[in-house]
Amino acid sequence: MLKNRLPLFESIAAVLAVAIVAILTALPWSGGQETRDPRLMDRLSLLRTAVFRFSMEHSDYDGAILPGRDGESVVKQLTGLSRNDGSTFEPLSGREDRWNGPYLREIPVNPINGLNTIRVVHGTGLPELTGEAGWVYQPDTGKVLPDLPGRDPNGVPYADY
Repeated sequence: MLKNRLPLFESIAAVLAVAIVAILTALPWSGGQETRDPRLMDRLSLLRTAVFRFSMEHSDYDGAILPGRDGESVVKQLTGLSRNDGSTFEPLSGREDRWNGPYLREIPVNPINGLNTIRVVHGTGLPELTGEAGWVYQPDTGKVLPDLPGRDPNGVPYADY
């Protein structure tokens, strides 16, 4: 009986094709997206999650309450205890059984400028990023951005983070 064998050239071509596919599969692919600083994204995600959790646990007749509404301290609301109406815990206010929070142990440090402060900017448009604080927060929209003007080393605008 004759066995069907591939000629040597076809065998080598098949091995090379499999090797090329394996190499291309292993290469990183950005999908056309720009690379962002993972440290900054991680800390920004912590802040955004804390704002979201606060808004899910606090509400009134108009709906969810975002931190910083009605002049309350955003930092106190995210790092301390708060009532359902969003007001923060005052030690001399008496005992209450229903408290929400804290959502963060402390405000994370912006790894680019080394600041952990929050600058509150009212309005719904894109706030001006000045670098004066670690983060910019808009209580009208719940948006949190790094307070960094310009672009990162990869060319991504900080406003797009």
